[in-house]
Amino acid sequence: MKIVQLADKVSIDDFEFYGHMEQKQYCSTCKSNLAYYEDFDAYFCPACNSWCESKCSDPSCEYCPKRPQSPLPNK
Repeated sequence: MKIVQLADKVSIDDFEFYGHMEQKQYCSTCKSNLAYYEDFDAYFCPACNSWCESKCSDPSCEYCPKRPQSPLPNK
């Protein structure tokens, strides 16, 4: 897996999104660094391709309703 951080964008295996890689937060499953995905205001593990937090129950939330099942589409 190739991860590149450029300013306010992250590229993971050629998939780009606005956010950043965390240097002090790790996946509880595999211990990889977490990524912050700005469009969904949520952290995820690139290695596990899973969100680190559940969707909220607020029906007016602008982030959670449009969040996909997995953060990275091509895994």
